[in-house]
Amino acid sequence: MDRRKFLRNTGTFSLPFLGGVHGVRAAGSSLLSALLPPDSDRVLVLVQLSGGNDGLNTLIPTDQLSQLQSVRSNIFMPENTLRPLTNSLSLHGRMEGIQDMFNENLLSIVQSVGYPNQNRSHFRSTDIWTTASDAATELNTGWMGRQLEVGHPNYPTNYPNSDSPDPPAISMGSVANATCQGLVTNMSQTVEDPNDLTYLAPGGNTPLPNDNYGEELGFLRVAIEQTNEYGVRIQAAAQNGSTLADYPDNRLARQLRDVARLIKGGLQTKVYVVSMGGYDTHSGQVNQGDPASGWHANQMGDLSSAIAAFQEDLRLLDLSDRVLGMTFSEFGRRIRSNSSYGTDHGTAAPLFVFGNCASGAILGDNPEIDVTVDQNTGVPMQYDFRDVYGSILIDWFEVPENAVRNLLYPNFVYLPVANGCGALLPVDLINFVAIGRDKTVDLNWQTSREEENEGFEVERSQDGQTFARIGWVPAATTNRNGVREYELTDHNVRSGPLYYYRLRQKDRDGNFQYTPIRVARLSGAAIGAWSFGQVYPNPVDTETTIQVYAPSDGKVSYTVYNDAGQRMLSDSHVVYGRRDNQLTVRLGRLAAGAYTLRLSAADGKYTNRRLIVR
Repeated sequence: MDRRKFLRNTGTFSLPFLGGVHGVRAAGSSLLSALLPPDSDRVLVLVQLSGGNDGLNTLIPTDQLSQLQSVRSNIFMPENTLRPLTNSLSLHGRMEGIQDMFNENLLSIVQSVGYPNQNRSHFRSTDIWTTASDAATELNTGWMGRQLEVGHPNYPTNYPNSDSPDPPAISMGSVANATCQGLVTNMSQTVEDPNDLTYLAPGGNTPLPNDNYGEELGFLRVAIEQTNEYGVRIQAAAQNGSTLADYPDNRLARQLRDVARLIKGGLQTKVYVVSMGGYDTHSGQVNQGDPASGWHANQMGDLSSAIAAFQEDLRLLDLSDRVLGMTFSEFGRRIRSNSSYGTDHGTAAPLFVFGNCASGAILGDNPEIDVTVDQNTGVPMQYDFRDVYGSILIDWFEVPENAVRNLLYPNFVYLPVANGCGALLPVDLINFVAIGRDKTVDLNWQTSREEENEGFEVERSQDGQTFARIGWVPAATTNRNGVREYELTDHNVRSGPLYYYRLRQKDRDGNFQYTPIRVARLSGAAIGAWSFGQVYPNPVDTETTIQVYAPSDGKVSYTVYNDAGQRMLSDSHVVYGRRDNQLTVRLGRLAAGAYTLRLSAADGKYTNRRLIVR
């Protein structure tokens, strides 16, 4: 089939009437070999938590428990019900499996992940997370789908083939995940049960009419043929594969069990998407009188036990070094609970990266809990979700950074979340943290065992790739309760950039190894760029609002012009950094008509919005 005609005439065609077929429900599209080195056997598993997970009920800042109790009194969980990770951070009490994975360096945590000008609609925010767009842009392709299409302009012709016999991605369940959406069709094969696949009747080979109907019917024939061929491969992998771990009895665990079986069975698919619903906890999030139990507690228990069983299965199947996983949800919940023992749509939330090659780091600071926070405020963003996506593409799939910037967004910042597969240190490193202060970054680390250790070179980078030595710390001669403690303060830093640190441990015989990377920026430093959301409501009567993301404290000005270019009114407001602000625009007695609203940020850039006054 001619691809140019195919794109022109079937760009929105998605095989809706295949949705009721049991087993396999959608044809694949392009191949992931463009993303990977030819001999790579690495696999990425995406775990979607649909509904908007409550991050403050998942990862709890135990250094602010009194503040949490003040703003979440009816859902507050006492400290003795939590599972500690550090002296200031804990997991929900039902997340024993995830806690064990963190203690075994199988888990990275990125705090407060989101995007500027968070849209609190489930549908729109899910679109943003799956397409990797910004809040003001709508894309029709998934972020992984775009990468899958690189280098394969002739699809669907001749796929599958002897070099690429398997689907590039698989969505476990009944719906093809939008993450893998390509220009023409979803790139993932949708599998409900890999052991029970339905054969689709072929579309025949009669001549097709030379019109749009003929081209769409031709595509449908190719899709059915691909679905059947991929189905044979999937079922064979399911029969050849096996699982060895004991999985809990929940839907996510069953999906992950099937993923492990297919990987072990030899399927060459590189991306799997699994999903878990039930996170829209407006009411009944906890049991009244026992906040450590209830709906969200059950969700946390199922999530944790499923991922832990999957990771154990990968170990038993000797697949641990090949598979990396990541969780994501469309948004977090608000800082204050509501009166229905629940939480409402918010902004940022933590994200987990898991597997043998997870860096083991906790990136970001604990969210600051202000006891005077209003009912509408969510957790401020610290990291853009696209930075996590791009960092995984770089570390796991070896995608060049310039390609990541083109795929996701120009301001991409690398984060060390999946770079933990280096050689083991000949010392037992208990902890390594980098903490940004007002003017310095403090580095602290501890060891519990050292053999012929000469000391540590401390290295710093501003791009996460190129490092230079900034100091030397000799091996400690004494220890306290079997633990040696080290520290170094970096004074040569400035507000704004994200700094990357690693230790180069050196033996007395001259051998050396590197630790995983840690990141820090100075307190109060700007994160991201100024941006403006859409005007709401619009049309407007007397006043409207617009969401403003401010990377740092500053002033925002606005001016309203009529269609003749005359200034009708103007004002300015101070907004607070590292968060979304609601800016109210009061229009007074402006006559009905069309106007231009010009918004000016503190960095000197401006944005225009069309405004209709009724």
